[in-house]
Amino acid sequence: MKIKKLLFLVLYLILLNGFIQTYLIKSEYLPLLSDVILFYIAFSTKNNILDVSRAVGSWVVRLFAILLVGSTAISIMNVMPTITIIWGLRMVVRYLLLFMLVYKYFIKTDVDKFKRILIRFFWINTLIVAYQFFIENKIADFISGLFLNNGELFVFNLYCTLLLSKEYFIGSLSKSRFIFLLVVEMFVAMVAEIKVMYFTIPLAIYAVYIFTKKFSIKHIVVLVCAFFFLVPCMKMAMSLMYGEEYVNKTFDMEFIQEETSHAYNLSEEAADFSFNRSTCVEMASTLILNDPIHLLFGYGVGSGNTSEKFGTWISATYSKITSYNWFTSSWLLIEYGWVGYIIWILIIFLLAHRFYYLYLKNDDQVVKYWSSLGLISVFFTYILAWYNNMPYYNAYFIYLFWAICFVGIRERQKELKNN
Repeated sequence: MKIKKLLFLVLYLILLNGFIQTYLIKSEYLPLLSDVILFYIAFSTKNNILDVSRAVGSWVVRLFAILLVGSTAISIMNVMPTITIIWGLRMVVRYLLLFMLVYKYFIKTDVDKFKRILIRFFWINTLIVAYQFFIENKIADFISGLFLNNGELFVFNLYCTLLLSKEYFIGSLSKSRFIFLLVVEMFVAMVAEIKVMYFTIPLAIYAVYIFTKKFSIKHIVVLVCAFFFLVPCMKMAMSLMYGEEYVNKTFDMEFIQEETSHAYNLSEEAADFSFNRSTCVEMASTLILNDPIHLLFGYGVGSGNTSEKFGTWISATYSKITSYNWFTSSWLLIEYGWVGYIIWILIIFLLAHRFYYLYLKNDDQVVKYWSSLGLISVFFTYILAWYNNMPYYNAYFIYLFWAICFVGIRERQKELKNN
């Protein structure tokens, strides 16, 4: 089978994994199929990391190498089982392989195909969400669309919003479809109770707007209008489904602070120990990284994984009562310590800087199209890292999107150079 077909198979597996496990075959090994395909391609072909280094910037590659090599050494020093270290490396390396292989083998036609697939699956996912709500009578965390949970659903919808908003602002998407997009996002946020979507989806659309339209007074007018009318409009829409008390709490800052600070795991056993979005960094630093060495360097790659077969004493002792694995920051701190955590934050920042550099350097609208989408999506990684564990535990789609952005930029630059 051709390599491109295998890579698109990986894309379909990423998009359909949750649906298959929910409605067809429930298996913890199904997600490994994507890993096997990527490692097979990587080991059966010659790959040049220099091409990726030139695209993303040499320091992004160097810092990733430092992070992986250093954390592997730390795992060995902490006497983690060899299979655990390999399992942990697999979890990170697979994203890098996907990025590298997509960047190497995809061309302009593949980028266009990716866009078509993503838009098609956005509407399919919307139908699945509607089916789960209206036919299966599911609600809140039980609604996940094509995915395994509503956290994955949120990330997929966020990235689709970036793409579809871009298409609208450049005139490739009709106003009626754009309005329907807004209705869909509001519907998904309400039925799946993904409160963060009420803030991130408008922010994503506005970010795309300011990076697409030349700066004018309209930018200020839109911001002012959003400030005064956005929340009341969302409250009005939410009141169709929820009571007044619930609606008001959703936008109350004191309630939000409380909601993100109490024990996230509601079991009695975890009441005093469970992490939450606003507490996971502090609690991981004090409860699990309880000496200066581990506070700085963590326990090494793989040490925080929660696999039943490849897990460690950390998972056995802390995962059920702290739920550290539900949040990116606490998971990163346990495996890499504060040094590695800062390196990871720096990698994301440098990647965003690379996209911003490409955006400023080029006047071509296609290059600006992909560099702006890359920039916005990378910066949203910080919000995703606060919200859930996807930027570390299940980041396939995120790295794939970034790779597509770089391919789009490279292919357009080739066109301009040849012309």
